[in-house]
Amino acid sequence: MNTYGNPILINDGSAELLEKINLDGSDYNEDYVRNLAFDHPTCLPISDIDRAYKGAVSICKELRTPVGPLDALMVNPDGRLIIVEAKLWRNPQARREVVAQILDYAKELSRWDYEDLQRAVSVNLEQKGNALYELVKAVEPSLQESDFVDSVSRSLREGRFLLLILGDGIREGAGALTSFIERVGNLEFTFGLVEMGLYRQASTSTLFVQPRVLVRTEIVSRSIVSVKEGVVEIEENTGDGEETSELNEDEKWYLDFWTEFKDQLILDDPDQPISKPNRFGNLYFAMPPSGSVAWVSVYFLRAKNEVGIYLRFRKGNLAERFSEALLNDREAILEELGAGAECGEDKNRNFTIWHTRNYEDLRSPSNCSEIKQFFSEKANLYVNTFRPRLMRLSENSSD
Repeated sequence: MNTYGNPILINDGSAELLEKINLDGSDYNEDYVRNLAFDHPTCLPISDIDRAYKGAVSICKELRTPVGPLDALMVNPDGRLIIVEAKLWRNPQARREVVAQILDYAKELSRWDYEDLQRAVSVNLEQKGNALYELVKAVEPSLQESDFVDSVSRSLREGRFLLLILGDGIREGAGALTSFIERVGNLEFTFGLVEMGLYRQASTSTLFVQPRVLVRTEIVSRSIVSVKEGVVEIEENTGDGEETSELNEDEKWYLDFWTEFKDQLILDDPDQPISKPNRFGNLYFAMPPSGSVAWVSVYFLRAKNEVGIYLRFRKGNLAERFSEALLNDREAILEELGAGAECGEDKNRNFTIWHTRNYEDLRSPSNCSEIKQFFSEKANLYVNTFRPRLMRLSENSSD
């Protein structure tokens, strides 16, 4: 039996048993738990579930989506998104329903690009501009907008979320949900079930929060989640293609653009891998030793009417060594890449380099033709410049 006694406060040699707060009244309810977590995100045991999501910044409550308003949205400076749902679990059916609900939110957000999320947040907060970025920058002043937008875009594209369900007195039967959760996901999400134990001193208004992680599970599987009227239906995903019948207008446009671009793209290096066309605003070229360390990306940034290409590194010791080597070779690299190339450091202080262009209308036929040509020329140039260098660095690091 997984039970806990009430905490005891010892002060000046006097012991006081704290009083348990039951979340079944008008003052202490689901909204109270949600608001508590939103106002004080440090009370959430996020690092105990997945350290990649630490440093969460509260963004907004009741974010509107086509499948309903999600309780709370948070994000950390690394662009990792956290979806929070607060629920009092009265019966097993309610448990399934809240899991189905939060999975539905995750599936919907994975269809969004950064501009969709930025727009929804701005509407919710009634703030113009890039409110999502500004809220995080207030906590992390050194955060670069381009880095943040890129990281959030990748999280959305890959369905990389922390799905966090909060409640009180939900230990009973919670463990049985693990097998149910582990069957789900074409998204790379982490799931956490947290009991928020709330206590108070009888003599004061001081609140004590004791969060307990009941279930945590990381999902990396290949199935499709369908949620209809609170019922989760799971189908195995046997294909690798995009399901165009379910794509919205923007997604279809990106998929068509990248398909046409990839069909006409000719690289000098025939061994360079290219990611398959997708429904988002980026197309990636994995660099040695792997795309998990370094990559080149061509991208659309609709908020600024901008297109561009860049080289980036992930955080890590290997990436830092490779970054330092390229930084030392910066003058030769800039000469090879030619006019318009700019370089600097990302939020991890790793070397990054880029080219950008702006168009008044990114989707006009004439501009699309120019953009494809720009992407083709620059992608070939970046592959020729960086793949041999990173391949040599990779070979030397394995010696």
